[in-house]
Amino acid sequence: MFSFLNKVWKFILDILFPPVCLNCQKYLIKNQNPICEECLNKIHLNNTLFCPVCQARLPENKKICHFDCKYLLGAAGNYNDPVLQNLIQAFKYKSVKTLAPVLTDLLIKYIEPLNPKRNLGNPIIVPIPLYFRREKERGFNQSKLLAKNLAEKLNLEFSEPLRRIKPTQSQAQLKDNEKRAENVKDCFKIVNPEIIKDRNIVLIDDVFTSGATINEAVKILKQNNAKKILALVLAKA
Repeated sequence: MFSFLNKVWKFILDILFPPVCLNCQKYLIKNQNPICEECLNKIHLNNTLFCPVCQARLPENKKICHFDCKYLLGAAGNYNDPVLQNLIQAFKYKSVKTLAPVLTDLLIKYIEPLNPKRNLGNPIIVPIPLYFRREKERGFNQSKLLAKNLAEKLNLEFSEPLRRIKPTQSQAQLKDNEKRAENVKDCFKIVNPEIIKDRNIVLIDDVFTSGATINEAVKILKQNNAKKILALVLAKA
């Protein structure tokens, strides 16, 4: 009975307030996604991995510049892509959780041709955590939602060995890279280190800007004997 009433209510709402594309505001007809196919197809996806130090493209996904970097960066797109930027901001700051499957599919569409399993075997999918108060305020952790969806769709193990142990200022509010690095210094700890020992990891976040947050997470993962790490994000700035 409740399910029937819920469907009726949704039908009435769709008539009174027809859903529109989050990007172009056109009406969506028989489209379960919050973005139309036309806008979705405008997003340009990258086709290589990147150096996390200088963001150089890595031909054949091999290190060619900074050989001492501790991980490789996978960025599905670029943050200056207006459609992708709109989707990330709606997902992260406006709590449009229905975007999670759409954004997860973009990650998969980007990463599958690069064949991460060839180099990573059977990796663990690990999200960058939020501090518990910030997650409570936002209502969810966008990186965790992406990581869970990705693990489920690729049939990989999902785990949360990282904990954020101190509140930090929003990195988006800090323009100086040194301040960003200081802001997140020692903000993570590892719980159950045996989970990551001698395991390859795909570390999930939404946007890579200075790399300070991911660098800090990689540092403590490596200190606890993680092997290869691929940082996978929706976009790099």
